[in-house]
Amino acid sequence: MHTYEIKESVLESYKKSRLSDERINDLIRQADEQLGEISQNEALYNSFSEEVEAPAEIDNIILWMLFMSNEDICSDYISQCKKNFMDIIPVSDLADLLLYVVHRKKVEHIDIAGFDYLLQYDHEGMEEVDQYCFTNVLLYIQKSKEAQMEF
Repeated sequence: MHTYEIKESVLESYKKSRLSDERINDLIRQADEQLGEISQNEALYNSFSEEVEAPAEIDNIILWMLFMSNEDICSDYISQCKKNFMDIIPVSDLADLLLYVVHRKKVEHIDIAGFDYLLQYDHEGMEEVDQYCFTNVLLYIQKSKEAQMEF
């Protein structure tokens, strides 16, 4: 996972400049709400958990990221829970949450259940989220290095 390799000072700067607590709290609330809906159908919850091979002890944010980064699970969730969503993976939401959990682990030194599993999780959808997150941070760094020139 490339995002984990971002330097702590860059993570801190990006978090302060680009990710508001309000956005993160909204995403966490959304993840908890959607996991709650999924868990009401035990068979569906178990099916999704087996598909991502989720460890027994895992933080809700990480579990939601694993579920929603999987196109089939995301599609099944939308149809099973009768959601009026577009049938797409919310990559920007997942990328922001990914940066948030990496920031918590690397900068704030807070243990997050399932974090090590997330680092080694190998799935196309999660790889796309990681690349999106990393690219956003690189663009942020590039913008911060630009200086206005006067002639």
